[in-house]
Amino acid sequence: MPRFDDANSGPPLILTKHDAGDVADLYARCADYFTLQDGEAATLADAIELFCDVPEEKSPADQTILGWRGENGLIAVTAILRDYPSDGVWYLGFMIVDAAARGRGIGRSIHDTIEQWAVDRGAQEIRLAVLEVNEAAERFWRSLGYRELRRVGPDTFKLRSHHRVELCRPLSGRRTAGV
Repeated sequence: MPRFDDANSGPPLILTKHDAGDVADLYARCADYFTLQDGEAATLADAIELFCDVPEEKSPADQTILGWRGENGLIAVTAILRDYPSDGVWYLGFMIVDAAARGRGIGRSIHDTIEQWAVDRGAQEIRLAVLEVNEAAERFWRSLGYRELRRVGPDTFKLRSHHRVELCRPLSGRRTAGV
């Protein structure tokens, strides 16, 4: 069983396509999410796609994939797209935490790191979307102060279609040295 020392996620690593195998390993440990979203398990191709799946008006260079490692590999991955859908708005397109690490505060710690990281790079707001059927995730994001912008969809994810709840949170503009 993976070991997670505490809710302190530590500094993120910037991941590249060369890390796709590690991302795929994390995806395998998060089968519950991919079964909910897609109706089937994630594959290595899904992990590779994370690095290039951006809206057509953006470039993969506008997206940063961040990862956090534990003793047994990646424990979390996020994808954040800068200045989307407008300048100063950053879109958190994906965040997943190892199923064995959930409920320990790691997600909140990672979110705090992402928020500060984005603020330090000019973000004024973060937006994200959560599957309407993923009630636990929606509660998590709302507990962090995110508010509903709108409901969108349905969108197709492999074998399933979902409506999504788009959420947003203005950022305080706080800056901390060394983050």
